[in-house]
Amino acid sequence: MMTTTIAEERGELASPPAKMGSSTRLVTELADLAELASPEVSVCVLRRRIDPDVEGFVRGWLLPQPFVETLLVDPGAPDLSALAAGAPPSPGREAFLQDVRWLISLFSDLAGCPRVGVRLARLTRPMCPRLHVDRVAVRLVTTYVGPGTEWAEHAAVRRDRLGHGASGLPDEGSGVLRAGARLGRMAPFDVGLLKGEAWPGNRGRGAVHRSPPGTGSRVVLTLDALA
Repeated sequence: MMTTTIAEERGELASPPAKMGSSTRLVTELADLAELASPEVSVCVLRRRIDPDVEGFVRGWLLPQPFVETLLVDPGAPDLSALAAGAPPSPGREAFLQDVRWLISLFSDLAGCPRVGVRLARLTRPMCPRLHVDRVAVRLVTTYVGPGTEWAEHAAVRRDRLGHGASGLPDEGSGVLRAGARLGRMAPFDVGLLKGEAWPGNRGRGAVHRSPPGTGSRVVLTLDALA
């Protein structure tokens, strides 16, 4: 597992400080992911630069073909061979698998879970086009290629307009976002930690998020904490 910071490993740019009362933390240091434990925080995003070896493998091998791969792994010894099945050995392939291993280790340490559900998919349309919350404790999401997940600040949302409360209207017309509200968006390789409704004491404050609009192809990794 990495012991140096993302800033040291990837030359990360500084993130702006969080606004007072914000439900989001944008960080560049691994230690600052501990902010997720704060009751007022629903979204924690670790900023990372793009790794050219990993991106090259994803674009060259994973992006051209439709796939969805789901795994249940032991964080201490995850078998990830299915995520790169058929790909010839290369520095990019190993860098990609190492990155996923590191994310699993990081996530399991933060979530304190003995097993992790892994989902890697190439997406050609938004899977969750409307703002919503997840009925999980916490979920990790990283987009390797394409636009990243979008999220809303807690104070920017009318939660009674989520789901059925939207009356079938798109987010831009349902009133789910308060006047003047703007969505945040993760960049490629960012590590997003999204608290769900099942996080202890977080009912009614689950991270409100959605897939980015558009029809471009994306390669997205999600991790879930399992007992």
